[in-house]
Amino acid sequence: MSAPSPTVSKGRLWLNSFLMALAASCGYLIVALMSQHQVLTIVIAMASITIVLTPIFYWTNSRRARLGNAPRRGA
Repeated sequence: MSAPSPTVSKGRLWLNSFLMALAASCGYLIVALMSQHQVLTIVIAMASITIVLTPIFYWTNSRRARLGNAPRRGA
């Protein structure tokens, strides 16, 4: 039997999820700057992306931590 994986705190999971969402919104920033969008549109879109993706990433990160970083299917 394998040893149980160390637990990750909720705060660490939320921080990692927020940083992942922030990275996704920075990806949008690059595209928006190339498309010459207005600044207000960029700020609202980046905030929306971060707000929507943070809980989604938290759910996936907490599930992955609970499963002990199980390998992905097909890998």
